[in-house]
Amino acid sequence: MKFWSEVPSARLREMIADFATWGWVALWVVVADRLYTTISAFAQIGRTLRQGGLNIERAGDQLGTSLGGVPLIGEQARSLTVSAFGTAGQPFVYVGDQLVELILLIATVLVVILLAVTLVPWLFRYVPWRARGLARVRAPHRAIRVAPRDVSRSAIERLLASRALHRLTYAELLSHSPDPLGDFAHGRFDRLARAELESVGLRP
Repeated sequence: MKFWSEVPSARLREMIADFATWGWVALWVVVADRLYTTISAFAQIGRTLRQGGLNIERAGDQLGTSLGGVPLIGEQARSLTVSAFGTAGQPFVYVGDQLVELILLIATVLVVILLAVTLVPWLFRYVPWRARGLARVRAPHRAIRVAPRDVSRSAIERLLASRALHRLTYAELLSHSPDPLGDFAHGRFDRLARAELESVGLRP
């Protein structure tokens, strides 16, 4: 399983891009986590309101229980007390719940926007480029080094030289051989084969 090219210059570019991407993603994930934690801390206000409403309702229950023991009017007093305190506490419970949901929603939306703005453009360029790089190295590695059976090294060199001669530009050919056409015509395939291998990220 190959993750980087074998050619040093190409491998260095790929490793720098990979480590930079991992660092960039880690940085903004940490920032997003801190942002969410900071904003969601304000949800405690809503939880406090809700708890206050629950305390009012609980106080009404306790007071109603106490009044329930009064002769003749005890049951009515208990019902009125529980109802009155419940009515007074319910808005606090409702507003508290809604405030918690709103603050958490705002925190989530801001985090999503932050990650989208900072990561999507970067990954939109990096992921396709990296996928092409992996395919460019893995497929030739399998085709040239793994798949051939009962094929001599000289035959493989000749095939690679032929592919280089027909696929690479003249400038790329001349960077590996001062006379690429002469090399091929006279059976000197090593430099052209090396040019083909380096063009797909493999070393001889």
